[in-house]
Amino acid sequence: MSKAFKACPLFDAHKAFVRLPMGKAMLECYPDAKQFLLNVCQTIPDALDDFLHTQSFLKSYSRKSEATFRGYRNEVERLLLWAWTVAGKSAIQLKRPDLEGYFDFVHNPPTPWIGTSVQDRFKIIGGESRQNELWRPFAGKIAKENRKQAIVEGTDIEVLRDGHTLSHEAMKICYSAVSCYYDYLTDEGYAFGNPIPAIRKQSPYLIKGTTQKNIKRLSDLQWDYVLECAQSAADGDPLHERTLFVTATLKSLYLRVSELSDRSNWQPTWKHYWRDSDGNHWLKVLGKGNKMRDVSVPSALLPFIERYRLYRASLSPSFGINSALVAKNRGTGGMTSRQLRRIVQDAFDLAYDKMLSEGFGGEASALREATTHWLRHTGASQDIATRPLKHMADDLGHASMGTTDQVYIQSDMKERARSGKTREV
Repeated sequence: MSKAFKACPLFDAHKAFVRLPMGKAMLECYPDAKQFLLNVCQTIPDALDDFLHTQSFLKSYSRKSEATFRGYRNEVERLLLWAWTVAGKSAIQLKRPDLEGYFDFVHNPPTPWIGTSVQDRFKIIGGESRQNELWRPFAGKIAKENRKQAIVEGTDIEVLRDGHTLSHEAMKICYSAVSCYYDYLTDEGYAFGNPIPAIRKQSPYLIKGTTQKNIKRLSDLQWDYVLECAQSAADGDPLHERTLFVTATLKSLYLRVSELSDRSNWQPTWKHYWRDSDGNHWLKVLGKGNKMRDVSVPSALLPFIERYRLYRASLSPSFGINSALVAKNRGTGGMTSRQLRRIVQDAFDLAYDKMLSEGFGGEASALREATTHWLRHTGASQDIATRPLKHMADDLGHASMGTTDQVYIQSDMKERARSGKTREV
């Protein structure tokens, strides 16, 4: 079986996918994907049915959220492309040994299936959605620090594709998505059962047991510099008021960046900041799994909120409770997660430069790896020692206190390490 990449992507991004007609009509918008599928059908007649049932599967999950659609799309598309071009079979012809081979393939994909960067599946050429020749089902990763350094130095980075393996967490997602897919095909009467649970139980790629989690967070020194630099930037230029507000809010309220972003089913506005009858302040957010929650707002954050509110009110006489919580400088409406990440990165870059100039080279270098999600972990890690576990779990949006305990509380392992040091050989 050849492992060379001879396939074409099948399903576009969520924004385009949800607007397309269902059935074979969808392929009329993608001539390369249509031709690829026609070629496959010459040797695998069931491939068209594979495509149509997969399309329906993704359509059903596209209604939930863009992130859910994207995760399932990535996994089932990989499976179809492998089944057709490597195994030479339809998805419903794959037996347990085939699928075990597929998970071996996914865990350590061959170099031709790995791209040097994340690419869009299609490009608009001459008004048509044509295959992006640079796209691959897998993408090599580059450390954020190395990428930033290359930009500074103006050099190219060689992405190593040999030896690329999926992490334990990525394999868990893969098994889960493919299992959900076969459940759907079985319910629709297209497949005769779901072999994935039995395969997953014997998988060598899923590791059981509890280990110490390495929470990626800013150190206290790094956070002090990030906040100080964001505040200084806002004092010097009103355009940075948004940078200060976003950075302080994500950290203090333990928010995921998506919970502050504008989405198809939720637009954060100023009315979502509210005060109860006892004078307590809250922010209403829509979290993972489309679960609504109210996050308690600390008194220390109120000056930052008021500062940004006054700035926004000074820009527009129409500003009010229905205005977007974090607005674009140009245009109308709220901001996407990608735009918010760029804002936070500006704060990180300011802090990096200042730390480097003041002799904190090690801390500055570590800050290069920081992402927006580190702000959530930073706030929670700082507060976990002084707040009840139940309160932390509710504000974080965790379904159970066990999750909060496992992720953020490290005292048990510290005590175990302390007592273990006295053992004799």
